[in-house]
Amino acid sequence: MADEEEDPPFEEDTEEAGGGPDGGQGKRKRLFSKELRCMMYGFGDDQNPYTESVDILEDLVIEFITEMVGSIKESA
Repeated sequence: MADEEEDPPFEEDTEEAGGGPDGGQGKRKRLFSKELRCMMYGFGDDQNPYTESVDILEDLVIEFITEMVGSIKESA
């Protein structure tokens, strides 16, 4: 069990990933794109921001959440 590598739940295959840290892995599910588009518009971006911009932000959000949960697990 300990030897098995678990994929993060964010890696489900449904949509192609652009660039970013895991761009070579193929596809991944976009979990926050609708919310990020609304937030970007609320902070002054275009009503329909580029998909690439939303994808980059989503990669950053997922990376932040992953690191935050990892640090919480270590301290618990």
